[in-house]
Amino acid sequence: MPLYITDRLKSTLLGDIFSAIGYGIVVVLSGNCVHLLQKKRGIYSNRIRILLLIYVIFMLLCSTWEGLQPVCEVMVFITPQDWILPIGLFQFELPLII
Repeated sequence: MPLYITDRLKSTLLGDIFSAIGYGIVVVLSGNCVHLLQKKRGIYSNRIRILLLIYVIFMLLCSTWEGLQPVCEVMVFITPQDWILPIGLFQFELPLII
């Protein structure tokens, strides 16, 4: 492989490693939030707790979807072109603001 391809692959894999570490932190924090919001006692009403649970789960799903993108890019980069299946993943790049 040419040098620029191996450098690109190394930087992509390094980014994937840092992304996986960040994703692990997101999963732990989301799990803690879901656990705390499932308790009946708390400062929030039932309606707010349900909305917050939906929001936390939705953001975790978006994070999971975005975490699949670099893996698919590396797979496309490494595998021969005739083995690639059309996956059809796209990115969520719109800001989600509440």
